[in-house]
Amino acid sequence: MEIVELGETVVIGIEVVADFGQLRSAMPAAWRELFSRQDELPASGTGVFVEASNHLGDGRYRETIGAVAVVADVSVSEGMGMALIPGGSFVHHRHDGSVATIAGGFQAIYDWAAEQGLTLGNRKLDIGYTADGGEQPHELYVDILI
Repeated sequence: MEIVELGETVVIGIEVVADFGQLRSAMPAAWRELFSRQDELPASGTGVFVEASNHLGDGRYRETIGAVAVVADVSVSEGMGMALIPGGSFVHHRHDGSVATIAGGFQAIYDWAAEQGLTLGNRKLDIGYTADGGEQPHELYVDILI
């Protein structure tokens, strides 16, 4: 675990707003749609996709899956959304396990932050998804409240 500074991040792609319990069914459908429309995303050149998550309160989340845009003034295709993650301090963890165990990677961030006396915010980034579903490391980030 480490504390890192990230600049403002813009994620363009498919947006889902749902209660936590609904995400289990809504997100796989959103990923399928994203991969079928990946040619509409800004070219990142990496072939790696990101999930930006923002806890809205009362168990509701806004998840935006897609590509990181280098600049915020790119066009967004119809039916897609844009998530703006303000720059700041984040706890970073490299998750080397399977996608199925990413929740455990985020839990490790929360546990470590608690040990350090840090208060975490509502924004998370998970960078490392691929269209072919191949296993690769994911870079996990959770914002720190100051």
